[in-house]
Amino acid sequence: METNKASNAPDDKGVGDGPAGKRGPMTIAVSEILLINMEKPGVAFPFIKALVNVNDHFHKLHPDSEFPFHIALMTKNQAQEQHIRNHLNKLGHAAAIMFPNDTNNKGDKSSVEKERLACVEIPPPSTDQIQLRVAFDGDNVLFSQDPESAKAIHGLESFKQNEDEKQDVPLREGPLKCFLEALVNMEKKFHAKHPNENCPVQTFLVTARNPVFSGTRVLKTLKSWGLELTQAFFLSGTPKGPPLSMIQPHIFFDDRKMHVNEGLELGVVSALVPYGIGYETDKEAKEEEANHGDKQGNSVSIN
Repeated sequence: METNKASNAPDDKGVGDGPAGKRGPMTIAVSEILLINMEKPGVAFPFIKALVNVNDHFHKLHPDSEFPFHIALMTKNQAQEQHIRNHLNKLGHAAAIMFPNDTNNKGDKSSVEKERLACVEIPPPSTDQIQLRVAFDGDNVLFSQDPESAKAIHGLESFKQNEDEKQDVPLREGPLKCFLEALVNMEKKFHAKHPNENCPVQTFLVTARNPVFSGTRVLKTLKSWGLELTQAFFLSGTPKGPPLSMIQPHIFFDDRKMHVNEGLELGVVSALVPYGIGYETDKEAKEEEANHGDKQGNSVSIN
């Protein structure tokens, strides 16, 4: 799944930036197997369904505006396109999806890398709520990897001191800050029109940071960006499973495989963000394990 970059201030023209910097919708590109798998709704279908629901709500409030989300199907199998379209028609959402022949998007991974778009890997399973609920990790997801790198190099105590001294210095943007920004902009628009109604978009921060010595900088950073989430969980290194179980998000973004697995064990779609020192550490450990297994498999025992 890929997303384009979002803008700062909300207005009635859309929520994202187009390729030339013009304000417009945010495009969510999803591969065909995540949308329709073996003629059944795929793992990402509830997430896409919730996005369509947000579009419908937004259109009722702003009938003259573009939809906040454009959803594009990524496929190179043109022969299967009509087959997929027919299944989406049965599910009632074909009209909300852009197909490769409708756009210039061919689902090419190289174009994603060339344009430096935010992308994630989504394993099963999923939730089926209508309200769009999205949960984010902090470091290496919403924020850059600088604090994590300092902790890895200099240790936890140095990290604490660094975060305390720099609590008034905003963290740098991470790869999915743009997506959070688009969601929060929509929340603001909904509340501006109907302040007493429940918003169909909710956002959550689920971070291993401590609320005392490292949470302050996070909150001040979000405030400096003008972003207010529905709820924030500072877990001080404890498991992320309990809050995820309570939130039941459509999707949870994290850079560490162990946290992704926690979500998956609870039936939460948990997407691995391939960015930062945590992801690289997990990747190196996996490669080392694979190499060790190869060596064992190639060994010869002589009795």
